[in-house]
Amino acid sequence: MATPVAEAAARALPNFRTGAKQIFRPNHVITFIRPKPKQPPNLATFVVPLTFNKLDLRDYLFHAYNVEVLAVRSFINERAPIRDGDRGKWYRPRAQKMMIVELAKAFVWPEVPDEAAREGFDYDTWRRTARARDAHQQDMWNRQIGSIPLRTEVGVPSQRKVLRKQAAAILNSEEGWSNRSGVQEDDSAWKEVEKDMEVPEGRQ
Repeated sequence: MATPVAEAAARALPNFRTGAKQIFRPNHVITFIRPKPKQPPNLATFVVPLTFNKLDLRDYLFHAYNVEVLAVRSFINERAPIRDGDRGKWYRPRAQKMMIVELAKAFVWPEVPDEAAREGFDYDTWRRTARARDAHQQDMWNRQIGSIPLRTEVGVPSQRKVLRKQAAAILNSEEGWSNRSGVQEDDSAWKEVEKDMEVPEGRQ
């Protein structure tokens, strides 16, 4: 008859043999990717280092998160060639290794929050930054292939529109505009701050 301690130990152990090598401070990065719309909940996709094998990922998930894995499939994604800068050489980035594991217990990802719920996480700022980055990358690509749009096709930038409104508001104001910044014409508003200071001997 098994004791309660033995039963608890049996439940804590997986149904497979784990590795004997202990790693206390791993330096690898593993990324859990959101599944595709029709992917079953018992399958999970990870991006792992190229040196990882199936047993490494299985032991990592069990010891770090207490997640049991029934099967592991691995494959390598070859990256598309890219160019180094505008006129640099073409090269192929480092390949990406991915693994799909079959979980003993299904995991369902939470639903993506709507845009109203993302405002507390600076989603609007991130969206503007992403749009500006995409526009910059598109502009650099157009310059690289020699397809530079005309000014009539681009339109007036938003910064120029803001400057026009500010300039019109200054010209149409009753006070007008002056570059004196409130200083009198005879410079009477200036004050000599070092007039009464005594300079020690040897520092003049």
